[in-house]
Amino acid sequence: MPIAGAEVVLRKAKRYPMSAAVSFCWDPGDGILQEGQGTTVDVSSRGVFVLTDSAPRVGGRLELEVYLNLPGRESKLVRFWGAGKVVRTLKKGRESGFAAEVLFKTQDPDDHFSEYGDTVH
Repeated sequence: MPIAGAEVVLRKAKRYPMSAAVSFCWDPGDGILQEGQGTTVDVSSRGVFVLTDSAPRVGGRLELEVYLNLPGRESKLVRFWGAGKVVRTLKKGRESGFAAEVLFKTQDPDDHFSEYGDTVH
């Protein structure tokens, strides 16, 4: 039983604050793919929160790519990509965004492909 005034955290994975460019696409239900861009607020091994002008609807399927520059290796870019579903949207004044459960795959700067924990050379 939660203590009065205590925040209940239901997250399944630790979130890491990260500001990175994101591009995504989704089908709003009419069969015509929509595209959007935004910036991550945080990322976990199970998902992402994105600030954007064009948030997909809750429950909608999407594909997204996150582009991350590695510190000290600005010429190298790590690309995370994956598919998932929107679990929450936010509209607060002029700000909007969405949280999505996503199974990420990566491509590291040395061109080794991996899915969290499994590296193929």
